[in-house]
Amino acid sequence: MKSNVKYILIAIIIGLLLGRYTYSQYKEENMMTIKQTNDNVYLVQVGVYKDINIMKESSKKLKYYLYYKDKKGYHVLIGITKNKNNMKKIGDSFEVLSNIYMKRVKIENQDFLELLDQYDDLINQTDNKEIIINAQKQILSKYEELVLNNEE
Repeated sequence: MKSNVKYILIAIIIGLLLGRYTYSQYKEENMMTIKQTNDNVYLVQVGVYKDINIMKESSKKLKYYLYYKDKKGYHVLIGITKNKNNMKKIGDSFEVLSNIYMKRVKIENQDFLELLDQYDDLINQTDNKEIIINAQKQILSKYEELVLNNEE
């Protein structure tokens, strides 16, 4: 009789431990899903222009930029980030001192969001302007490829 109680207690303990482990995995998975669907992405813009020639002339001094057109005009981007603190680093790296602002957008492309997380981490860890510029060149290129080209 005592041995049966011992085995029952061991089975209950193992069941509790497995249940706790399974629940923690489920909880982490749900938290990741919630985090991914609530991502705020900020486009670092340096201007919006009605005329493409004026936009190109005004953007000549930039080391790299991406533009897209919508109803409001031609939007000039020098960066994309999830971290508002990176905006200053991006602006300083491109030597843009004024007319820089962040436009919050919703992006649902998970491949792009994962890449953006990696580049944001890199920018957070450095003050090297060339590294920041190169990171933004890559992320803008991926934004054009994975997000803008897939909207059309």
